[in-house]
Amino acid sequence: MSLNMAFHTEDSETNVLENRRRFFRLFNQDPSEIVSAVQVHGEDLVTVDARNKGEGAKPGTALAHCDALVTTTADLALTAYSADCLLIFFAALDFPLVAIAHAGREGTLNGIAKKVFCHISETYGILPQQIAAAFSPSICKNCYTIDDEMAARFAEEGWVGHQYIEPFEDGRWKIDLAAINATQLTQAGIDNRHLEKSVFCTSCRKDLFYSYRRDQGRTGRMLGYIKLVMQGEKQFEQ
Repeated sequence: MSLNMAFHTEDSETNVLENRRRFFRLFNQDPSEIVSAVQVHGEDLVTVDARNKGEGAKPGTALAHCDALVTTTADLALTAYSADCLLIFFAALDFPLVAIAHAGREGTLNGIAKKVFCHISETYGILPQQIAAAFSPSICKNCYTIDDEMAARFAEEGWVGHQYIEPFEDGRWKIDLAAINATQLTQAGIDNRHLEKSVFCTSCRKDLFYSYRRDQGRTGRMLGYIKLVMQGEKQFEQ
């Protein structure tokens, strides 16, 4: 697999460690100091700090099951992994805080984007207008379908209308997870000028991305990461 970043695949540990080394070298980041969690397609978040450095850098060391990480610690690289699911990167504009969330089908259904956004605002007293978010590439509505039962669950939560979900064929429904997450953030109060979406579909672009659906589960994982970098009294997010 080319630049697969995850241990929970058919790739070897040696290959994954080398891939991470090559990737993080571009950002002058030590791959042995990253933080990641065992993603379970849920909605739980964990706040991490320097004591968590290195958790997830090797097999069996990742944090307990959760799908979002938050930190106010400088130079702590938060990571998440995907092969169709949406990764959401958060940064406070005038406060030293960053976060990352993995929004799979269940996480989206349970509102992980809104929960992380509201946690940041309420816990740290940050105005919603002062939080920015960006989306990774993810599977598009034309490539991702769900069954009647799952479609009914989304409908129960109010996700109806062709911009979110529409009938396809043989009891299947097309669903746009990125659109739902974007609306969740809008409902939570994000300034749309501070929300950056991706135009790429992981399934459509076989030349660029892994896709769990397209490759029927036998595939690698992409890695997303965010880190708070301090410069004197100022900050910027990477």
